[in-house]
Amino acid sequence: MSNDQGTLMSVSLDQLRAFDLNPRITRNPNYDDIKESIKARGLDHPPQITQRPGEKYYIVARGGNTRLAILNELWLETHDKKYWNVTCLFCPWPSGTLAQGNLHCLLGHLVENEMRGSLTFIERALAVQKTSEIYQSVSGVLSQTDLAGKLRQDGYPLHQSIISTMTAAVNLLLPHIPELLYGGLSRKSTDRLLTLRSSAGKFWEAQCRQMTAEEEKDIPAFDDIFAMALIPFNGPLNGFSVEHVQDELTGLISLALGIDYNNVALITDASARKRQSLLGTPEPVLPEVSEQRRWQPETRTPTDSSLSAAKDIADKTEHITDASEAGIDTEPDHFDTTVTQPVPGTASGTTARAAIAKSSPVLPVDTIWSIDPVFDDTGSLASLAEQTAWELAGIAGIEHLIGPSPETGFSLAEPGTPLSGESRIYWQLLTFAGGRREGTMAFWRQLLMGTSTTAGLADDAVIRLFQLVRLIRRLHEKQREAAVS
Repeated sequence: MSNDQGTLMSVSLDQLRAFDLNPRITRNPNYDDIKESIKARGLDHPPQITQRPGEKYYIVARGGNTRLAILNELWLETHDKKYWNVTCLFCPWPSGTLAQGNLHCLLGHLVENEMRGSLTFIERALAVQKTSEIYQSVSGVLSQTDLAGKLRQDGYPLHQSIISTMTAAVNLLLPHIPELLYGGLSRKSTDRLLTLRSSAGKFWEAQCRQMTAEEEKDIPAFDDIFAMALIPFNGPLNGFSVEHVQDELTGLISLALGIDYNNVALITDASARKRQSLLGTPEPVLPEVSEQRRWQPETRTPTDSSLSAAKDIADKTEHITDASEAGIDTEPDHFDTTVTQPVPGTASGTTARAAIAKSSPVLPVDTIWSIDPVFDDTGSLASLAEQTAWELAGIAGIEHLIGPSPETGFSLAEPGTPLSGESRIYWQLLTFAGGRREGTMAFWRQLLMGTSTTAGLADDAVIRLFQLVRLIRRLHEKQREAAVS
């Protein structure tokens, strides 16, 4: 049976294939509803299929990939033949080259999904990028304006500005926040992130132009800084805010360039820039840096595991007659586990950091790598690693996020409220040390070593970090030995 759109024919599931250039990457949000509808009513509309020249299989030509996946699933669940033989509308392969036929099918899928409004912005962006590649394989290099014209002619109109945003999202955002984008980040939020990147990048370049070649060589690349600001937010869309990325990027730029946070904030804050450019109003007075970049937790009592670890260390130390052999400073101050809490309202957290540094057991630099046999077992090493991580986190007031872990000695909880500035940097450092996520090497180099223009992390933080590295390394060695034996 034929009609103006094609020929109705019955095709078995083993003869059908999904369109390999299907723009949908994520699961259809209506998948379960469509499945229930097919179970109850069957297919209301026969899928459009076609066949590439020389191939024995049919492919879905315009929408219908989700329905095909559901039919396969229902067949496996029920083995009911009504799901095996599918009535489809067959349309001959479009005339022209193979590339032109693929383009015709790809645009058909895009138009179909556009009418349903079920593709995420990044899925549409990737599909448009693919159409551009096909167009260029046929017609040569195209500008974005030319691409917009061709898409309009072929029934999928897009303004050049949208194509520009799509291209930038694929190239600049997707490598760092794929989960967030595939989760449905809107075009509006994508636009705001790209605008933030542009304004911050121009500010960065302006600052670099004022540096000598030697000074500029010692700072990280802006792309690395922007990636570091994005990566922590690569997660579910729920709760995401562009303002959080803005605050994170502001703090990283401030640290990397040694510029006051408030001055950088006036560049990254789009509303402030617009207000100044349109109204010529004075620069807004921002809150103190400590209020923007530092979250002061409530007073925290050390966890039972932390106190237990300190007690274990003290008990074992009683049996050590030579402190230099143990590699641990046994002076009373170094075993005082009472931690003075951060003082709310201090301008830069200096008082809090000094209190924690004074009350926490910091090993002398020349004994960082020395581990006494008394502590050389997995339980003691894990306890020491947790205690060290707790002290390192305490520098930034996030020690309440530290807990025990048999793998790396410590675990790090997600913060209940957004962190910013220094606190998030320490949180990222601990996620890096705990093996949860990789950092950008150029930026970590600056944090650990400093440069000719910025100091990097304080000495006490670096000492604790390397204590932690050594403890975790030895913990893993002991775990490997136990596994072999």
